[in-house]
Amino acid sequence: MSVFFTNLGNPQNAHTGLCFENDTTLSVGAINADIDRLTTQLDAGKRISIYCQSTRLFMIALAAVWRAGSTAILPATDKSGYLDEIGQQFDTHLDDARIQQLLIAANTKPVPATPGIPPATSCQAIFFTSGSSGTPKPVIKTLAQIEDEITIQSPLWRPLMGDDARIIGLVSHQHIYGLIFRVIWPVITKQITCAQQAQFWDMVLGEMQTGDMLVASPAQLKNLHPDLATAPRPALVLSSGGPLDFAAAQSATAMLGVCPTEIYGSTETGGIAWRQQHQENAPWHPLPQLETGLNDAGCLRVRALHIAGTNWYQTEDRAMLDREKNSFVLKGRADRVVKIGGKRVSLGAVEEHLRRNELIEDAVALLVREDDPRLAVVAVLTPDGKAELEKRGRFRMGRLLRRELSKFEEDAALPQRWRFVDRLPTDSQGKKPLHLLRALFDDNGNALPEVTEHVRNQERDAVSLTLKLDGDMTCFKGHFPGQPILPGVIQLHWAALFGASVFGSSRNVAEVSQLKFRKPITPSDVIRLELDFDASAHRLKFSYRSDQDDLHSSGTLKLRMPQDDGAKDEGEKIA
Repeated sequence: MSVFFTNLGNPQNAHTGLCFENDTTLSVGAINADIDRLTTQLDAGKRISIYCQSTRLFMIALAAVWRAGSTAILPATDKSGYLDEIGQQFDTHLDDARIQQLLIAANTKPVPATPGIPPATSCQAIFFTSGSSGTPKPVIKTLAQIEDEITIQSPLWRPLMGDDARIIGLVSHQHIYGLIFRVIWPVITKQITCAQQAQFWDMVLGEMQTGDMLVASPAQLKNLHPDLATAPRPALVLSSGGPLDFAAAQSATAMLGVCPTEIYGSTETGGIAWRQQHQENAPWHPLPQLETGLNDAGCLRVRALHIAGTNWYQTEDRAMLDREKNSFVLKGRADRVVKIGGKRVSLGAVEEHLRRNELIEDAVALLVREDDPRLAVVAVLTPDGKAELEKRGRFRMGRLLRRELSKFEEDAALPQRWRFVDRLPTDSQGKKPLHLLRALFDDNGNALPEVTEHVRNQERDAVSLTLKLDGDMTCFKGHFPGQPILPGVIQLHWAALFGASVFGSSRNVAEVSQLKFRKPITPSDVIRLELDFDASAHRLKFSYRSDQDDLHSSGTLKLRMPQDDGAKDEGEKIA
């Protein structure tokens, strides 16, 4: 029996609010009627891909697919290249427009009797994560597993909220975390959910009421809007997708009036544990009814009904258990291992040792290119570290950190390339995009600037990158003495390189058109680079704007066809 479908079809819930959209609250009955109508338009036994901007339409489509006896395929993005890559996994694709078309078509014919409640074990959703090779890897979750997880989590969080608490989500419902708390949870707990993802804090400020529940990511909680300090206080703030550092947790607590509750888990497992960082190095507490253990390599293994039933699930996260307090501390990933000079090097171990240093606040270790054996590190320095960098310079600072790291690591694990930034670039899911980290190591004499904000437009191939300029960059040298400005050719170069990194397009420019330089760019400017890519025409439009939305320059780059490049572009396409 499925609680999700039982609550949707229960006549007693027909007038209960389920989601709000603009100034309208839609009832369970209205949503269920649309589910019934859409179900009549779907074939049974199919694999149906769903990607929606609207959480309301997503909920309707997901329930209809399950009710029709089909399998839901949930792609991580609707980019054409990505859908082509997983195209063999589904028979048909539903987006907002197609769902609305089918609902209109269903209105022209009588709606048959409501189908029976499908077993929760037969309702499957297939997500896709990046495998070790980078190829999207399917992960199957059943509605039964999701309901089991909500059953053990609900007693933890529901008592913290009033009956009128609503759910406002800053994360996508296309991912397991957003699906659980923004789609399935509202139906089961009878909370009202926002029909649209709040992609920016400005949208939250316009919607949030006292006592609401916020579903966010670490990246969003690290970049809070200052007006949140005087906004209505939420009753609960959930965060998942990666660990939230202590300083960000404390800042969010002060700003929002409640300490964020972090949930540790993955697409494969769902939720495993939770914590609130009231103090530094706060341990993780397993969810109720969840068992923990370690394998011979010290990696965490877990067992719970919503993960693998009675079987153990082995993670690649190294951990230290505290049996007396029923908690654990994570010690980094064991599977982030690379070969350097014939030796295995754990990137997670390098990062952990660096973070123990009083000069380092956070760090990411990586290989800039697969064919480059030199280990690289992007590091955020503490105030003491910044003072040391100012005194020593970048080269000697790197040598100092190598010496400190050599106390723990062999020579192969000592970084040879360093970049020091104010903060690590993250995306909306709280992950650190490899393409932006690698871009910091562009060695053509015109190094790319640090990206402090990365906003992707989900409706088309467009992105907005906030760039932090530095007067010490090579591109400002001698152009001009005493009054440095960013050369126009560098602006074209950056647009092409960032375009290649974000869209997987060619970095080789065949033609430049509609080029306009309106206002010089100086090292003190905070610049926003806006890119819009037309894959069919191999055309990249760019514009550089300041915080005041002043246009500095713009133009269109006609890129060479991939087969004309002579070699594969180094830019990585990201999903």
